[in-house]
Amino acid sequence: MKKLLCILFLASTSALWAQTLPFNFESATAGMVGYDNATFTIVSNPSSTGNSSAQVAKIVKVTAGDLWAGGKITNVTSLNFNSAATSVLSMKVYTTEPVGTVIKVKLESPYTSEVDAVTTVSGMWETLEFDFGIPAPSGSVDLVIMPQPFTSGGGKTFYFDDIEQVAAPIAPLRPNLPITFETGTTADHFFCFESATLLVVANPDVKPLNQSAMVGKLVRYLGAPFGGSAIEFSNTLDFANHPVITMKVWTSAPIGTYVTLKAEKPFWGEERSVQTTKSGEWEMLSFDFTNAPTDLNKLAFLFDFTAGSTNVGNGGASSTFYFDEVKFANVALSSETPSEPSSFGVFPNPSEGDWTISSPEGQAFHVLLYDLHGRLLLDLTSSDSQPLRIDSRPFSSGVYVARIQSALGIQELKLIKK
Repeated sequence: MKKLLCILFLASTSALWAQTLPFNFESATAGMVGYDNATFTIVSNPSSTGNSSAQVAKIVKVTAGDLWAGGKITNVTSLNFNSAATSVLSMKVYTTEPVGTVIKVKLESPYTSEVDAVTTVSGMWETLEFDFGIPAPSGSVDLVIMPQPFTSGGGKTFYFDDIEQVAAPIAPLRPNLPITFETGTTADHFFCFESATLLVVANPDVKPLNQSAMVGKLVRYLGAPFGGSAIEFSNTLDFANHPVITMKVWTSAPIGTYVTLKAEKPFWGEERSVQTTKSGEWEMLSFDFTNAPTDLNKLAFLFDFTAGSTNVGNGGASSTFYFDEVKFANVALSSETPSEPSSFGVFPNPSEGDWTISSPEGQAFHVLLYDLHGRLLLDLTSSDSQPLRIDSRPFSSGVYVARIQSALGIQELKLIKK
C-alpha cells in the first residue's frame, strides 16, 4: 500500500509540474534547468528595445570547456508541431555575441528533432523561428535551448523571451525532381540541419549557363561539419532509369571544394561527392547514382563536405553556396516540369498598385499568395467571371507566387512588386 501511495504521489506531483507553451518568464517557470555548468535563470530585461517585457530568461555558459552548455525546460506537454497553426517555434533572443551566432533548439525525452537558427543582429532583441520541417516532430516533453553550440563558454551570456508556437505553412511534399526555384519549390520544402540555413533568393550572377531569376542559397555557419539541407519527395528517386543527377552550383569557395548529394530513406543513405572546378561562376556538376537503391525518397545537400571531413562553416563567402536546376541528367528540364493550365493571366506585372488576375473562360478560382520563403500571405476567392484584384502596396518590392486553383487545375504565377 505504501508503495502504491508513493507512485500516486509522484504521478500527481509530475502532473502539477506539467506546463504548456507559451513561456514569457514574467513569473517563476517550473522545470528550468541549466546543464553542463550553465546557469538558466529569470532576470530583469537587459534592453527594452524590441522587447517591453520586465522579466526574461538568461543562460550563461559559465565554463569555457563546455561547448554544449545551455538551458532546459522539462515536462512541457505541448511540443507537437504537426499542425500548421503551431508548426514553428518562435523565440525572442538577445546577445552581444557576433551576428551569425547559432542558437540550437532540441526536443528531448525522447529525442525527436533539433533545429538551428542564426542571429542577424548583435546587442538587440530579435525574433528567431525554428521550423521543424516534414514530418513535424511530436512526443518530446523537454525543450532544450543550446546557445552557440560547438563554441567555448567562459561567461558568454544569452537572453530569451516569449517562447511560443506560431503558424507557418507546412509545405506539401514535392512529387520528385526537378528542383527549380521559379515556381513550386520554396524554402519551406527543405529541412536545414546543423547550423545551415537555406533561402530562395535572386540569382547573384545571371549568365548564359543559368538565367534563372531565383535560386537556392545555402549558408553554413559555425557548427558541425555535417551541416546542410534536405528535401523529401512523395515518390522515390528512380535511379534505375535515371542514374545521374545534375545540379548548377555557384560559390566563391576555392576550386576543389566538395559538393555532396546524399539520397536517403530512414536508416539508409547513398552519398555521391564531386569537386568544384570553378570559383565565382556557375558550373554544372554531375552525381552518378548508378547501382544505388531505388527506394530512396529524400535528397540532402551538403557543401564543403565529404566523408571524414572536419570542415566547419563560418557564415562568410566561402561558406555560401547557390544552387539551381537539380534534375535527372537524361530528362529535359521542360519535360520534367508539370504542364500547367495557361488560361489565367495577371496584369500589370510588375505592379506598384493592384495585380489583376483573370480567367478568360469565366471560371471561379481560388488564390493563395506566398512569398519566396513559402509563407502564406493571402487566401482569396474570386466570383464567377470576375477578375480578382490583389493590392500589392502592403508588400515589399520583390517576387511573390500566386497559386491558383480552379476547375481547370492548378497554375502558379510569379507576381512582381516594384
